[in-house]
Amino acid sequence: MPATRKSKKPRRALKPSYQSNASADFRVGLPDLREIANRVFKLSDADETEVEIGAVSDALTRFANNTIHQHVAEQNLALSVRVVFDGSTARAVTNKTDEASLRRVVETASSLARVQRKDPDLLPMLKQQKYQKVRRFYPMTAAATAADRARAVARVCSSATKTKQTAAGIFSTGLTESVLANSRGLFAHYEQTRAEFSITILEKDSSGWAKASSANLTDIDPEALAESASEKSIASRAPLEIPAGHYTVILEPPAVLDLVGFLFYDFAGTAVRDQRSLFTGRMGKKLFGENISIWDDVYHPLQLGAPYDGEGVPREKVHLVDHGVPRNLGKDPVGFHFPDDPDLRNLSQLGFEQPRHAVGVLGAAPPQIVGQQRLELRRNEPHLRCQLHSLLA
Repeated sequence: MPATRKSKKPRRALKPSYQSNASADFRVGLPDLREIANRVFKLSDADETEVEIGAVSDALTRFANNTIHQHVAEQNLALSVRVVFDGSTARAVTNKTDEASLRRVVETASSLARVQRKDPDLLPMLKQQKYQKVRRFYPMTAAATAADRARAVARVCSSATKTKQTAAGIFSTGLTESVLANSRGLFAHYEQTRAEFSITILEKDSSGWAKASSANLTDIDPEALAESASEKSIASRAPLEIPAGHYTVILEPPAVLDLVGFLFYDFAGTAVRDQRSLFTGRMGKKLFGENISIWDDVYHPLQLGAPYDGEGVPREKVHLVDHGVPRNLGKDPVGFHFPDDPDLRNLSQLGFEQPRHAVGVLGAAPPQIVGQQRLELRRNEPHLRCQLHSLLA
C-alpha cells in the first residue's frame, strides 16, 4: 500500500480581503450592456436583428520552482451582430463599442446577409423567455486581487520547500457577463465568477497533480489541494515499468472530465447530421459500459453556464447517455430540419428535441457533463482515497 501523509490539521478555505466591494470588480454592468444593444438596434434596418455581448475579466498568478514568477490580467468585450433579410442571415463581430464601430459591424453583417442564399431551415428569432434562476456570481471572487492569490500561493510554496518538493501551477480568478437580445423583444442577461487552482508537486522521479474550480472562491482550498498533490507524488516514487496489457485503472473526477470532454461536440445535432460525430449512425446502440450515464445539466450545483442557449432557448436537463447507450443530443448551435435520412430520423424515436438556430458570440458552449457520482465523490474525498488505497494495495 502506498505511503501517505496524514493531514496535521483541517485546512481553512481561502478568504481573500479587498479594500472595497468594487475594488477589483470589473463588470461592465447591465445598464451599459443594455444601452449598447439598444444602440445596435437603432442602427439596423434588417427584418430581425440579434445582439450578443460577452465581457470577460480574468487574472492569473503563475508559480514554478516554489516561486511566483508571473501575474497577468486581461479584460475584453466581444460584440456579435446577426441580421436577417428575407430569409438570409449573416453575422459580424467587433470588440469596440464606439458609434462608428457599431455602425460598421451592423453594415458588415447586413452586406453579408444580402448576398447569402435564403436558408429554408432558418427559424424566427425568439420573443422574451422565462429562465430558471441560477446563482453563479460571487462578489468575493470578482474582487480577488493579485495579492489575495499571492498569499495563498506563498503558503503552498513554503510548505513544498519544507518537504523538499517543488511546486508549480496557477491560481486564476475572473468574471464574465453576457447579454443576448433581439429586435423581437428577447433580452437575457447572465453573469458568473470563476476561480481555479491547479498545482503539480514534483520530485526527482515522481509527481502529483490536483485541481479545483468553482464560481465561489471560498470553495477552493489551495493548501488541501497541495497536500493531495504531495501525497500522490510520494506514493508514486520509484516507478517501475510494467508490461503492456489490460489493467483496471481508477480515475479521479478531473481525469474523467478530460476524457469525456473530447465528446462534448459529438453530442451536437449538426455534427451527427454532417457525419462529424462518433454518434452518427450509432444512436441507440451500446457504446459505453453499463455503468456510464451522462447528463447535460446546467442547473447542477457544481456547474457553470447560462440557463439559456445561444439563441435564448431555456436550457433543460438532457439525458445524453443512459447506461452506456446514447439516447439524446444536446440542443445544438445551429438550427435545422432533419432530412429524410434513416440515421437522423431515428433520433426522433429516441426523444431528440429539434434544436433552434443559436450561434454564440464566442462559439457555442459545450454541454455541461455531470457524472452521477461526482457530487458524492467531492463531498467525501478522504473516504474515496481510503477505498482506492484498499483496491490498489
